[in-house]
Amino acid sequence: MLIMDSEESALDDDFLLYSVLYSSITVVFAMAVLSKFLTNEFRFGIRSVLTLAILFIGEPLCQFLMKGPQGVMAFGLGCLLVYSLLPSGHLPATKKAVLITGCDSGFGHALAKKLDSIGMNVFAACLDSKGPGALHLKNTTSTRLKIVQLDVTKEEEIHSCLQYVEGNLNRAGDPPGLWGLVNNAGTASLGEIDMTDIRQFQKLMEVNFFGTVRMTKAFLPLLRQAGGRVVNVSSMADQLPTPFFGAYSASKHAIKGFTETLRHEMKKWNIQVSLIEPSGFCTGATTEDSINTVQRQTWEQMDRHTRERYGEEYYNQLFANYRHFILNFSKDLSPVVRAMRSGLLSKRPRERYPCGRGAETILTLFGILPIWMSDKIIQTFGLGVKNIKPRVLS
Repeated sequence: MLIMDSEESALDDDFLLYSVLYSSITVVFAMAVLSKFLTNEFRFGIRSVLTLAILFIGEPLCQFLMKGPQGVMAFGLGCLLVYSLLPSGHLPATKKAVLITGCDSGFGHALAKKLDSIGMNVFAACLDSKGPGALHLKNTTSTRLKIVQLDVTKEEEIHSCLQYVEGNLNRAGDPPGLWGLVNNAGTASLGEIDMTDIRQFQKLMEVNFFGTVRMTKAFLPLLRQAGGRVVNVSSMADQLPTPFFGAYSASKHAIKGFTETLRHEMKKWNIQVSLIEPSGFCTGATTEDSINTVQRQTWEQMDRHTRERYGEEYYNQLFANYRHFILNFSKDLSPVVRAMRSGLLSKRPRERYPCGRGAETILTLFGILPIWMSDKIIQTFGLGVKNIKPRVLS
């Protein structure tokens, strides 16, 4: 009887000891994750689900199935592994120089203001350096921010921009070279591929893709001096099939391929490369004026046979669907700004930053679903016209 009592007492002592160990690991892990959340390094998404799974599933599994020191060690290593996958802290921003394209409005405009507010030397490249977007930046930021005229499709303006940046770098006390290049300038086009004139495809490739390539190649020497960062802005459309966005999607696929190859090639120069993949956000391209302009231009550029094949009723319904679709777009650009800032300043930047409502979850799911299933989802929830057929099919 005494032996049994002593064995039960030993078991109780062991259980208490291991409970204290598990609780200690849980508290340390939770506090470390909370600190990342409070400093905006960590947001709810796939990674937060993984973190919660470790806490609420991993602990009881290790404690009651593996038991003993092996369970404690497995739980501790699991927490350490998950923590290593979470975003790391930020580097000091003060006096680091960054060039951002497409600062007239949208993501580039918001990022320029944010980076100026944390002490970076910002070169804000605008398509119209005397336009309202550039003027607003000039009036609402510090003297560190410099407005630069830049059309990324024009070699002479890229060369002038390079000379201007070189002439304003390396002031007393500043780090050498250019720390960051954010290729944000872009344009969009709407319409089914069959409707879209080849000139629209060429325009989007010139701005979105070749503009990114031109800027990257021009500024790599300055980026090598700093061992800096390249952040390219793409879209969820670089992975998802996106009917009605054919030309736009093609240009974003090209950016993704370029960025992923560049990331590997720049490692030897200590330049880190990240890709930003926003979901739907309200920017200059989603205003009613912009949509009306695209709708009119796309129709005017269609040849007579294509117009007759689809008819105005079907064509107008496509754009009506799009106007309804963008009602769900977010006006808060901060998730994208936060992702771009992380790509520039994180101690361990991510290769890709899906950002926006459900972006990371959607891209993860579409990466593992069979094609027939993902196609069915696109057909069900996409922008296709379901109640009207093209004229020749009616």
